[in-house]
This record gives sequence, C-alpha cells and structure tokens, in this order.
Amino acid sequence: MVRLSTIISSFAALAFAVAAPTPYDPLGEYSIEAGNIKATFLPYGATLKNLYVKDRWGQARDIALGYDDPTLYVAPTTHTPRFNTQIGRYADRLAYASFTLDGVTYNTTVNGHSKVDPNINVTFHGGIGFDYRNFSIVSQAQDSIVFHYFSPDGEAGFPGDVDFYVSHHVEAPATWSVKMWATFSQRTPFMPTTHLYLQLNAFNESEPSVLNHTLYIKSDQYQGVDANFFSTDQIITIPKGALQDFSTPKLLGDGFNVDMCGVNCTGYDALFVYEPYRKNEAVLSTWSDASGIRLDVTTDRIGTALYTCGELTPDSAPKKAAHGSGYYEPNSCIFFEQQSYVDAIHWQGELPDDTIFSPSKPFYSESTYTFSTL
Repeated sequence: MVRLSTIISSFAALAFAVAAPTPYDPLGEYSIEAGNIKATFLPYGATLKNLYVKDRWGQARDIALGYDDPTLYVAPTTHTPRFNTQIGRYADRLAYASFTLDGVTYNTTVNGHSKVDPNINVTFHGGIGFDYRNFSIVSQAQDSIVFHYFSPDGEAGFPGDVDFYVSHHVEAPATWSVKMWATFSQRTPFMPTTHLYLQLNAFNESEPSVLNHTLYIKSDQYQGVDANFFSTDQIITIPKGALQDFSTPKLLGDGFNVDMCGVNCTGYDALFVYEPYRKNEAVLSTWSDASGIRLDVTTDRIGTALYTCGELTPDSAPKKAAHGSGYYEPNSCIFFEQQSYVDAIHWQGELPDDTIFSPSKPFYSESTYTFSTL
C-alpha cells in the first residue's frame, strides 16, 4: 500500500511543477470551468465566490451565497457570514478557547461565545483562521486551481507550523472535487473544511427558503452537545422517522422547527455521522424540484455539519445582484462542512484517529460534489 505521506509529497511536487507561485491579487477572481460547471475563487481565504451549474432548462445559475463586492469578505467586517471560505486550522467550535496536548495547555484566539452563556469563550473556525488569510496560487489550469498557505507556529494560539494546500478541480458534465493536504512540524490538532453555503434555487423561485429542498444523508447518528451547546463525545442514534432522520429522503421543511441549533435558533445545526465509508458512494444528496438541480456528495470524512442558516440576521449579508435585492434571510440556504468530530480534542480517553497530526502523520482529505438535473 502506498503511504499517505508519499501521496501528499506527490501532490505538493505536482503543484509546484505545474507553476511556481506568481504575483496575484488577493481579491482578484480566478475561474475554472468544464462542461456545465464553472467556479470562481478569491485567493483571500481561498474563497469560492461563485458556483455556476445548469438547471433543468439549461440555464446557468449561481447557487453559492456570497458577495458581489469582494471587499466584504475581508476582516474586519460587519458582514459576518464567512461564505464558502477555506476553514482552518480547526473547524467549528473549540470550547473554552483552549486545549491541552502532551501536557501543555494552549490558549487559542477568542472570537465567539457559548450559545447559552456569553461569559464562556470559544474559538470558532480557528479564530482568525485560514478564511482571513491570503493564499498563494501555486498552479492554475482551465479546469483546476491549487492554493497554498503556510501557517506559522503559534498562529491563533495553535502549536507547530502547518504547510497547507487545497486543490479545486472541475470536470464534465458537472463535478467539483476538493482535495486538501498538509504537513506539520509538531503534534497539533487540525481539521480544515470547505465552508459551503448553497441554495439550489439560486433565489430565482418564489420560495426564498430551503424548505423545498429534499435532503438525504447516509447517517443514523449525530454528535451530541452539552448544556452550553458544546459538542461532546456522545454519539446519538437517530430513531427511524425522527425529525433528525434523513436516511430516507425528505423535505427540509418537514419538522423544520426542531430546536437543534441552540437558543432562539430554528432549524438544523448538527454534525451527522456518516455510515461506514465506501469510496464513490454518495453520502449526502439534496435537490430542488423547483430548479431541477441535484447535488450528490462523496467524501472520506466521517460526517457533515448540517446548518440551515437559521442565524442569518436580516441585515448581515447583502445578496448578490443575481440573487435579488436586500439581504440573505434566515433559513434561505443549506450549509455543509465535510469534517471530523467537532471539538474532539476535548474528548475524554482515546481521541479519534483524525484529531491530532504530526511530522510523521500528514493530513489528506478529498470530497466531490456532483451536480445533475432531475
């Protein structure tokens, strides 16, 4: 069997062999396309700015939420949603903005609080993380682009240097592949992800929410939370037919008022744990009967963070012109992060295998997003 480190070294060598880093505009737009799919990125945060796929009538639609004005992605900003950015070093909430590893306690950047108690700090998505950093472009072709970011020891309070790459590739008729790999100078927690906000109607139908999207998740478990809405090591079995059960496809609007996303938050915000991994088998599918657009996801990650954008405020994020006037509304999008267990660094006992990485244990992950029409 080929060692993972060999695979990662090969990817890094390929990235530099294709093209050395060149001058670039962090807020410039860099597009890749093939067949019926086109994606546009910003080097700032390795952000997906636009994602065009075709609906059942053959019309290209931008299904990614975001901003027409790229400066709205830049920190500091009052426009808080980090639409379609590259998250790192550590996705989701890191409880108490600290952790202990090998007998050393690390205090990480505070940029959030418990949903229940505002006096309890958290590090959210790595603090001032990868989504606020300028990535370099190490290669680009008509159908692919590779971004690179070097995160130095101590950045946002995390130990060790991290040399990180993310590759985006599109192929006909309409598949988008994301590959991430990283090497490390010392042991450190690491969980990057793509922070993906979508609306398969592209806001062009009379229904502005995602309640008319059908969702399937190959999962019968989700990760539990404690009284502060911090994720725990409790993995909860989902009873058949429960509100959280998407093992049989159903509309997101069915039972949508389930309070899974915290105080005063309606909708879903939870990590669904996939059933055992099978390469090339879709673990998540969603589609809109209105637009006819369908998405199937494959991944080697253990689960998906599902969020239905219930905490978008009426004035937090101005819509793209193609999505209409005004602001993105609560429950107007569906959000996926392919990732590992949330805050596993705080689990008692043995940690999941993909929590801590090291010089002898590099990181690699790949996910694919395949679009079709009904």
